[in-house]
Amino acid sequence: MTKRVTEEYLKTIPLFSDLSQEELAKLIKIVLLRKYPKGAILYYEKEKHNEIYYLKEGLIKIYKVDRFDNEVFMYNLFSDTLISEITDFDRIGCFANAEFAIDSDVLVIDFEHFQQMYMNSPNLMLKLLKEFAKKSKMMQCIINREIVFDGTAKVAFMLINDLRSFNQLKKQEIAYMLNIQPETLSRILKKLTRSGMIDTVDGETVLKDEATLREIFE
Repeated sequence: MTKRVTEEYLKTIPLFSDLSQEELAKLIKIVLLRKYPKGAILYYEKEKHNEIYYLKEGLIKIYKVDRFDNEVFMYNLFSDTLISEITDFDRIGCFANAEFAIDSDVLVIDFEHFQQMYMNSPNLMLKLLKEFAKKSKMMQCIINREIVFDGTAKVAFMLINDLRSFNQLKKQEIAYMLNIQPETLSRILKKLTRSGMIDTVDGETVLKDEATLREIFE
């Protein structure tokens, strides 16, 4: 389902919250809100688009496929995050595949008109630079997760930084994301529970000792 958005709706989005009334009036003409179901593909690697995607609400899995057709998980994107990779401020590229992990709401923005806006708006350009910095930090986290962290550190890191997704996803999906075996994940969770760092309340994991959890990966 696709629909138009209002100026009031755009003000709730961090990327656009400081825009002037004139800028918001221009923006509503080039923005649509589109709903996607869990499992839908937003785009495939190397596809070219004339639209920018912004995740308003939901969860997206970013992954690549190796030469043996195996999925290689990279990272998740969460609510209020710019999805598209804008390179050199004038091209949109997709370096990986994007799949919705839960039902999600996405803002679809006409890139050509949006480009004219941010080139003439220092405030909007600064917001975009901050979004790029967030993406850079994500990539640093991937390097730490895959090269530095052991299984326990991977689980502790996710519990601290992404507890919401941890409680939304199945344990098999979490194990896949962390590149560990489901049995290994179960053993780690039992160990963290026995140590008093986490507990289960009404079927959801809760943090009991955040400081000690952080010590595992910091």
